Amino acid sequence: MRENILICVSNPNHAERLAQRGKILKEAFNGEGYILSVENRKHEDLEFNDLQTKFLFESLAEKYGLKMLSRHSDGKKIAKVISEVAEEYKITQIVLGQAVQTRLERMVKHSLTNDLFEDLEGVDVHVVEVSRRVYDASEEWDKGFPAQLVKKGPEYHLTIGEKQEKGIDGIFFKELSSDFSNGFFVIQRGQNHEVVRVHHGVVDSDILQKE
Repeated sequence: MRENILICVSNPNHAERLAQRGKILKEAFNGEGYILSVENRKHEDLEFNDLQTKFLFESLAEKYGLKMLSRHSDGKKIAKVISEVAEEYKITQIVLGQAVQTRLERMVKHSLTNDLFEDLEGVDVHVVEVSRRVYDASEEWDKGFPAQLVKKGPEYHLTIGEKQEKGIDGIFFKELSSDFSNGFFVIQRGQNHEVVRVHHGVVDSDILQKE
């Protein structure tokens, strides 16, 4: 029986674990697999931490052969947004993470799972136990600073300090645990942002070469 799987992600700490579970279900039922991220802020209001998280989710979708979906909540409850997506993509199984709750929390909080059961029919919900730890990007990334990407041959290289006339301006966020120029480079294009990954001072994507 072919079934479509929806993996709901929000916290980067356990997103990969959920993606792995979704991939297993997708392959077992020979269906389509989707990763869903529900954003509270509009695209033009996203900060770098939001952009980094979005980039991570997109990378996980590509890594596990899943399709990436992003939705803005527009003030709706998360369960409502998930339900709308589930109906649109004919989802039959949903994977989501939930931290273990105390007895008091179970009494006073109406869980996302309960909300989904109220909104959906004929959909199985798989709840994966996850950590309560909140993701803090500041633990891994330095404060961003102005830099450029300069084309050298077929590659784009990160340059800091001296500005090049044909360089691409942006903000570079260095990975704190690395001694090399590893991190994310954020390019602003009007109201939109483009994020590329930098390894050892070189952009590891061909997205810029397609321009």
